[in-house]
Amino acid sequence: MSPIDLEIYWNRLIAITDEAGATLKRTSFSTVVRESNDFACVLLDPEARLVAQSALSIPGFIGTAPLSLKGILKVFPQESLKPGDILFTNDPWIGTGHLPDATMVAPIFFGDRLVAFAMAVAHLSDVGGRQWSADAGEVYEEGIRFPVIKLAEAGVFNPWVMQMLEANVRLPQQVRGDIEAQVGALRVAERRLTELLEEYGLSDINEIASAIFKASEDAALRELRKIPAGVYHGSVESDGWDERIKIQAKITVSHEGVTVDYSGSTAQVRFGINETFNHTYAYTIYPFKCLLSPGIPNNDGFTRLFKVIAPEGTIVNAKPPAAVGARHLIGHQLQAAVFEALAKVMPERVQADSGTPLWSVLMRGVNPALGTSFSSILFFNGGMGAMRDRDGPPTSGFPANISNTPIEVAEMLSPVLFGCKSLIEGSGGEGIHRGGMGQKVSFQSRWPGRLRVSLLTERTRVPAKGIEGGQAGRTGHVLLNGQAVEHPKGVVDMVEGDILELGLPGGGGYGVKS
Repeated sequence: MSPIDLEIYWNRLIAITDEAGATLKRTSFSTVVRESNDFACVLLDPEARLVAQSALSIPGFIGTAPLSLKGILKVFPQESLKPGDILFTNDPWIGTGHLPDATMVAPIFFGDRLVAFAMAVAHLSDVGGRQWSADAGEVYEEGIRFPVIKLAEAGVFNPWVMQMLEANVRLPQQVRGDIEAQVGALRVAERRLTELLEEYGLSDINEIASAIFKASEDAALRELRKIPAGVYHGSVESDGWDERIKIQAKITVSHEGVTVDYSGSTAQVRFGINETFNHTYAYTIYPFKCLLSPGIPNNDGFTRLFKVIAPEGTIVNAKPPAAVGARHLIGHQLQAAVFEALAKVMPERVQADSGTPLWSVLMRGVNPALGTSFSSILFFNGGMGAMRDRDGPPTSGFPANISNTPIEVAEMLSPVLFGCKSLIEGSGGEGIHRGGMGQKVSFQSRWPGRLRVSLLTERTRVPAKGIEGGQAGRTGHVLLNGQAVEHPKGVVDMVEGDILELGLPGGGGYGVKS
């Protein structure tokens, strides 16, 4: 295939996923998808290999997609699939690691031949169970769990699935709206891929996919071979629930690929901060993507170079029925262990630890007197780590590119009034380059009854480390009416007039400041 043809086909496939992503974003009902972009749309080949992704897709979902499809196909093999089928699951050990994420996939047929799969993954605003939080003890508490099922068969939807889901969630209309937005995204991807095949007289995308994989693998290997072969070690510590968590990474680099081994990491815990393998895999390979070939769209040509070993029963690969609702509080920290391990051999590319993970705040309230209720999820970011040639950006999402919810939107959809949203001066770690600043956010409850607030926070006790001699960033804090919240990963109750203040952590600094 000529380079010109490859460029045309490759960009066309990305455009297909981008249009699918735009469809999902614009037709969704929840702010989680519409404002925060907590979703992904991808195309995979018949062998469950990633071919193209939407530009809005978050790294975690891109990385889990091929593993999820392989798990789905174990239940419904290719030969059992028909045009119009849609397969669905939110199983944390098949999908993206926790129940709120709905993984949906549709086989794409051209004539009578299966030529690709379209996948849409989105974080639903509610999946029942207890309020989304980190304090659950088992996955059974965290919501309704669907094994791999057919949401639609030959174009006919199974009404039982939506009836079961709507009967178990607090926001049935919003959840149904997001599910239907995912279906719409799949149908757009299917239609546009069929048009591409017809326009260019192709029978499948196999040759295109192979060329994409080859070009991506060659580019990644050129950069990988600049790293001296060897074994490198990195680690990261975090608050945990009641005791510190330590993640240890042994990275073995050869000129043909990389193995990352998390043996020796903390055992799984009884609270909902445990990781599943799929999510661990995704956020292990993502920092390598940033290091080796950031300009090339994700696909199997890159990911095939990596092997991840995460012993079952550890915090990075918990066994069911472990609670996993807040698994991102661990997963988003894996990048720090990878960067630290490689700092000595590629200091010009690594970055200090960031003021991550993403902080998530879920608010729910019920007013029995009026028969009204509401639920809303807000996301906030701390400061990114510094690099050799720049300061860390303030309040930036890394490694997940999930966006903050605009204050105007949050106040319109939730009975709260924001009083402050500002940068925290001096919260980034010192160094030749400073870590990014965190932010202070405060809001007042205007709900006439009890307002339940789940706090999914991190780095309130253990700061983001600096790198190459840089200083650690400042830790975060959570205050209710000016008093420190006893457990910043728990659930707090607010009454009308109460003020909650969030102080997000800063990123680590780079290098020793002279």
